[in-house]
Amino acid sequence: MPGKARGKCVVFDIGKTHTKASVVGADGFIWAQRRTRTPHFNAPLYRAIDVDAIHAWFVTQLRDFGRAFFIDRIIPVTHGATCAFLDEEERLVQPVQDYESVVPAPFAEAYGRIRPLFSETQSPHLPQGLNLGCQIFWHAQRDPKTFARVRWILNYPQYWAWRLSGELSNEVTSMGCHTDLWSPAKGQFSTLAHDQHWTDRFPAMRPAWERQATLRSDIARAAELPPSTQVCVGLHDSNAALAGSLLSPQDRPQALLSTGTWFVAMAPGAPIAPLAPQRDCLANVDIFGTPVACSRFMGGRVYGHFNQGDRAINQAALRAVMEAKALAMPSFSDCGGPFPTLRGEIRGLGDAPPEYRAALGALYLASMSSTCLDLIHSEADLLIEGPLAQSPHLCGLLAALRPGAVLVNDTVSGVTLGAAALSFYGETSPPLVSRRPVKPLFRKALRAYHHLWRTVVDAELTA
Repeated sequence: MPGKARGKCVVFDIGKTHTKASVVGADGFIWAQRRTRTPHFNAPLYRAIDVDAIHAWFVTQLRDFGRAFFIDRIIPVTHGATCAFLDEEERLVQPVQDYESVVPAPFAEAYGRIRPLFSETQSPHLPQGLNLGCQIFWHAQRDPKTFARVRWILNYPQYWAWRLSGELSNEVTSMGCHTDLWSPAKGQFSTLAHDQHWTDRFPAMRPAWERQATLRSDIARAAELPPSTQVCVGLHDSNAALAGSLLSPQDRPQALLSTGTWFVAMAPGAPIAPLAPQRDCLANVDIFGTPVACSRFMGGRVYGHFNQGDRAINQAALRAVMEAKALAMPSFSDCGGPFPTLRGEIRGLGDAPPEYRAALGALYLASMSSTCLDLIHSEADLLIEGPLAQSPHLCGLLAALRPGAVLVNDTVSGVTLGAAALSFYGETSPPLVSRRPVKPLFRKALRAYHHLWRTVVDAELTA
């Protein structure tokens, strides 16, 4: 059977919107890929992630993959702001919370009074449950008796590593992902985590690429995989995409735009001190523990509201929308972003056809992405990865706004490839990644349009 000869990695990517399983070789070739909608359900106090349904789906994919390929390792990657509580017998104490669940106001306000300064954690004060510390504080305060049963707090990638292997671990990219629980400069838990006596509930830190244990025997039997199949510690998804660049033997661009449900602009080496926490700027932490300047907004989901039929971007529609000076005003999400005080509004589009609405959404994504890059003081070359990389018009719009060169990966799977490369770290040289330069689209007209958009947005901010 093709692909059987050499051991391959399965990347288990649990995203906010979709969950994927991918078979990847050490050479970076993706042999197979499956995906499903990430399932949720309504728990008594909050919306929860259906981890049992995800687990059952993944075991089925492993069984199918194992019949065609020699799988010898698995690495989990997930979104941030999510954790699991385990008791002394390593049983789940309560359902895994979706970070979009709103923490009740009295608890959120009390938490706001004790959370550390941005200068310590590089973690901005975010809405809903996007600060993991706020989630933990809520549950500790609302039901101390139940929280007393919590022996282990597992970040979401390490929850899946534990569920697959039975081994407990913690990892720095998840700890440093706007949790309020980590001090990036010191490389240790924050004063909040110490003051609340949470540090001993987290397992020992291990590198994301470390193979922490073999697959649980019952899962190996159900998936028909060898019991020697290794499970890696795993990591935060945007950092998996960044890891692909950090490990690459190629000259790497100095900024990355990782696209998906969230658009995350990342600038390794950029200064941390000027970051503006009130505009959802923060320092994530890379796989080696180094702080990375970041800014973000919920681009993928918002674009779905503009382009519900997933229409191809039309150049004539883009030109018409710019000439009409129709504007999409931020923000169309309650999950932070660079303009958290503004509420989304479409102006000047009228009853235009759907392709005009899709074009307006593309212009909005370009302006918001460029704003995020400006906020982290990135003026150098940019690499785009994820779904946006497959849209030449969207990439061309962004290229027209940026001062440096813009490149795209030839795959939508930057997270998958970065995680797979990490799983082979220390064994083989990371594969070369095919990158293409992007030709700017409507440079002069777009810069004038973007200037108009920023002028109107800035006026709204000061009104």
